[in-house]
Amino acid sequence: MTFPRVTAADWRAQVEKELAGASFEKALVFKTAEGLSIAPLYTEAPRTHSMGAGAPFKIVMRGAAEDLDEGAEGLWLDAAALAQVQSRDAFFVVDGPLPPGVRADLRFALIGSPESAKSISEKHPNGHAAMVSTLADHEAGADSADELAIALSTGVQYLEAMLGAGLSPVAAGRQLAVQIAVGRDTFAELCKVRALRVCWQKLLAASKAESGRTLIHAVCSTRTLTQRDPWVNMLRGTTQVFAAVLGGADLVTPIPFDRALTTPSALAHRIARNTGLVLREESSLGRVSDPAGGSYYLETFTDELAREAWKRFQAIEKEGGIAAARKSGWLQARLDASWKERLELVAKRKAPVLGVSEFANLDEVLPSAPATLDVRRDSAAFEALRDRFALSPTLSPSGEREALLVTLGDFAGSRARVGFASGFFAAGGLRSRETAQDEKASVACLCGTYERYAAEGVARVKALKAAGCKRVYLAGRPGALEAPLKEAGIDGFIFMGCDVVATLNEVVS
Repeated sequence: MTFPRVTAADWRAQVEKELAGASFEKALVFKTAEGLSIAPLYTEAPRTHSMGAGAPFKIVMRGAAEDLDEGAEGLWLDAAALAQVQSRDAFFVVDGPLPPGVRADLRFALIGSPESAKSISEKHPNGHAAMVSTLADHEAGADSADELAIALSTGVQYLEAMLGAGLSPVAAGRQLAVQIAVGRDTFAELCKVRALRVCWQKLLAASKAESGRTLIHAVCSTRTLTQRDPWVNMLRGTTQVFAAVLGGADLVTPIPFDRALTTPSALAHRIARNTGLVLREESSLGRVSDPAGGSYYLETFTDELAREAWKRFQAIEKEGGIAAARKSGWLQARLDASWKERLELVAKRKAPVLGVSEFANLDEVLPSAPATLDVRRDSAAFEALRDRFALSPTLSPSGEREALLVTLGDFAGSRARVGFASGFFAAGGLRSRETAQDEKASVACLCGTYERYAAEGVARVKALKAAGCKRVYLAGRPGALEAPLKEAGIDGFIFMGCDVVATLNEVVS
């Protein structure tokens, strides 16, 4: 049996027909935080980038030597702690300078300053004297392209320092390693790790410092952790380790699910470590060299992200380099702007946070009281709302914090908007109760079809206000009904894309 050949143009024509006049770009092309486009279909890709073949990834835990007995191959610790465990056969990521008396064959990477790189390279052939880290920039709000650009510019600074200390370019390149965060979007973060290796190879080649495969340490993101429904953080950690490994990271640090609440518990620490072990030993992650290679989508996005990161790296260099960009405030202003854009997406639930802004569990009992954290996290605004509602006066005559969902028309006609409104108010901590009657409530929301709104919306708003409702909303966009509804006294409209955080703050005020 033979089938007619279908071209990309044929596919596009059929899609345009199904869209019935709607914009292809608006309906099917997704824009990332970096301003890159993700298309619904890829039929070709740029030349495959060589990721190189590395050994299976190592699990590096922020913990004690006991982790090495339970399957981890490395520890991330400070310099003082290294002196106590250096007898173990492991890889060590170290915060701070190398302490005296370290054995010559120790495998390690030092986070930060490259000042001692020359002496370390002479005494420790298995060490990396300087690991470039972008974790702080990720936590400050950097998007993926900015993270990569910052890593590249910092790499230039470190290379210059090592060359100035007398190392050859190749020896300097061998001393460098990179530490990067891996966040929520599995495929985009996978491509970020791949794009880092592409850009880093280009940087070393331009500096004549090519020295083999650069060590990459991927760390699960603290920015994505939630305090509410923290158990979902186990899923986030799993997808982040998955992305890091398939992206080609050599070292991976899983994150305990309760880290945003308190000092990680023994249970959370164990689950984090075992997440990496299960993915490696039972799911066989890390046994295939560059598993994303050959995918038109992933190859294309890797290439586009790498090019965008290189442009931003050049912009930092025009500012005088990474140190000058930080000192002048130029870089911080860029990170602040990126974080503001991120918060807007979260507040409008365009970047949903599972268990917090979506599918909130109002009956949860947290394993510990939430701590006050000075860290930028996606879920913080919604969690602050939950805390405010918990301390607010009662929002219903019955003494419960609830939103009254007033249904218009038949059952089927109101279901979609009842479901939407219920999730909307739950994101701020309000339970919902359905009724078809005009009852007294602190918060009420009309739920029905547009036709029902046109037929009785104005009258129902007036009736709810007369019954004693303090605030009345309508689920859906009002269209031509906006003016008469406002004249009737409606307080607002809730719909996909509206600012959920701002609206719920009005409710609790």
